[in-house]
Amino acid sequence: MELSDLKVFLTVAEQGGISRAANVLHRVPSNITARIQKLESELNQELFIREKNRLKISASGEQLLDYAKRILSLANQALEELNNEAPSGLLKVGCMEAVAASRLSPVLVDYHKLHPEVELEIMTSPTGLLIEQVLAGEQDLALVADPAEDDRLASYPVFQERLVMVSGAALAEVSHPDQLGTNPTMLGFSSQCAYRNRLNQWLQQGKGLAKVLEINSYHTLLNCVTAGMGVGLVPEKLLELYPFKEGLNTHQLPEDISHSVTHAIWRKDNQRPSVQAFYAVLKAASNLNLSNQS
Repeated sequence: MELSDLKVFLTVAEQGGISRAANVLHRVPSNITARIQKLESELNQELFIREKNRLKISASGEQLLDYAKRILSLANQALEELNNEAPSGLLKVGCMEAVAASRLSPVLVDYHKLHPEVELEIMTSPTGLLIEQVLAGEQDLALVADPAEDDRLASYPVFQERLVMVSGAALAEVSHPDQLGTNPTMLGFSSQCAYRNRLNQWLQQGKGLAKVLEINSYHTLLNCVTAGMGVGLVPEKLLELYPFKEGLNTHQLPEDISHSVTHAIWRKDNQRPSVQAFYAVLKAASNLNLSNQS
């Protein structure tokens, strides 16, 4: 297998078709088709299922996809480290939306000033999905909450957060889940969201059975809370950016729920200079004492 063939295969899989992959790679479709056929011949496997004019990745293709991502990532890392010690190339960073909104902007500004040759790609997702993406090589580095220990991952704390439960202004101070009634509504991201899981953990201490309303952005979540549609758990710092906070009440929860630390994670086998440089900027922006961290 040639690396260039794997790149073609990966692009076709990501773009969902020959023509779109050809546009991305600036090649003619016939060249893309020939490369895929060559790779299928070498592997003696059908990588895509042809359905009329559409391509659907096969089971063998899905299996190769994971290897292709890791192989190409390692190849890029090797070239970067051997040919240029300075950070360069594409750096894919995943981040929880709350952290992206409240912490990431100065980090990105400083990083771009220091390393303008690095092309940054930023994506927001819940913690659980970000961890999966880093392990799969789809993200180089991610900012997550409550990561479980994993021998494959480097994990370092960078930001300390105070989480508060938010409700509509009409709701008086709450110190126990039962004060929310028998069927409270919890607003949050998917079940892979660390903050949602913390709030759910607290609500389960009461007698009620919480309903879940899934939200895909914190701005939407806060708007729904302001309208009295339920409660949510957010970093206190995020509220500094919300223009309608006079319509909210905040409620302090126990320390094990409210105290959260955001970690920077990356694969231990991904020691690219661009990753290490990004972590260095994160350390400089951190609100923790990181003097003992390498």
